[in-house]
Amino acid sequence: MPHKVILALLAIGSFAVGTDGFVISGILPRIAGELDVSEPMAGQLVTAFALSYAISAPVLMTLTAALSRRVMLRGAMLAFLLANLLGALAPTYGVLMAARILAGISAALYMNTAAATATALAGERYRGRAVSMIIGGLTVATALGVPGGTLVGQLGSWRLTLVLVVVLALPVLVGLFTVLPAVPQPPPISMRDRLRIGARRPVLLAVLANLFAVAGCFTVFTYLAAFTRATTGMDDAHVSIVLLVFGVAGAVGNAVGGRLGDRLGAERTFTASVSGVALTMALLAVLSSFFASGSAAVAAVFLAVTAAWGTVYWAEPPTAIHRVLDLAPTAPSVAISVNSSASYLGVALGGAVGGAVLDRLPPAALAWTGAGLELIALAFVVLPKVCAGRGSLTGKPAGVPREPVPER
Repeated sequence: MPHKVILALLAIGSFAVGTDGFVISGILPRIAGELDVSEPMAGQLVTAFALSYAISAPVLMTLTAALSRRVMLRGAMLAFLLANLLGALAPTYGVLMAARILAGISAALYMNTAAATATALAGERYRGRAVSMIIGGLTVATALGVPGGTLVGQLGSWRLTLVLVVVLALPVLVGLFTVLPAVPQPPPISMRDRLRIGARRPVLLAVLANLFAVAGCFTVFTYLAAFTRATTGMDDAHVSIVLLVFGVAGAVGNAVGGRLGDRLGAERTFTASVSGVALTMALLAVLSSFFASGSAAVAAVFLAVTAAWGTVYWAEPPTAIHRVLDLAPTAPSVAISVNSSASYLGVALGGAVGGAVLDRLPPAALAWTGAGLELIALAFVVLPKVCAGRGSLTGKPAGVPREPVPER
């Protein structure tokens, strides 16, 4: 695969972004305690990051279309670093919330530009693996960055966790200024054309499937500390072990997902991934609902199912991107930004739904809700095929594809 060194640099940047985006879930109790807010309210910091990412991604990719990708990557990483420095110094919940919003906006610009740059450098033959490499930075973040950051927050202060993110981002910023070459720049595309592409029925269904798949996962993951306590009896200091298991398994799942997407097709791989997450969510729900916490056996089964969950979930992001690229091949940057927005809307939805569930119901309800959202995601994949099949049997046309909107 060409340009491996540059792709590795971009992946390290996504590692820093992933650590920042996911580590808050592991230190929510510390943030809530120091800033004197409830844990569900602290969880809205995750939602704010995700919403700012989702909303700003397509807008920023349009407004910055005339800028070179080098300028965009450098500016985004600098803003990301400063946002986390502000968060580490935040005296109040409101200031921390503002810092998380700024971090989400800069992360959106970085990740979308990095993914588009990776696909441009790698070429169509290695597209799945190039995207998998960038997403791999996120999965390695869940394997190493998030457990490490959580442990730092548990042993010291949650503020030190955000300082750790700054330390991770600094060498990436230096690398972007020193070794990043010029990248082919596609012609700009208007917001109107972006909306037209996103509104196409096949693309819209793929985006909705991805949104609910992510939401199902993050309904549980955002409040993993509370869910782990209730299910296994582990204290907050041991949540980093659960995050480590989830993240290591996720790194494997991401690598496998990228390769399977190239070999077997993104559609089949995505369907298998979502089905697997629904099953693991159901198993976690059963474990949390019907088995007593505090035993070694329950903890061992919990960790095993968490490993399976991490593996099948992290096979989904590269295949979701691959799916929309297949559906909008003439507008790759649009496809990536639309899918990215859907992913972070899913994170926001999962955090909001999980917070509402945790306010009113026992933690076991988080996993039941997550499984239900995964089934909705699966329905967006399966039902259109069923309807298309019925249409062909009755002689009715299944629909005429629209002409692609050129990326001009």
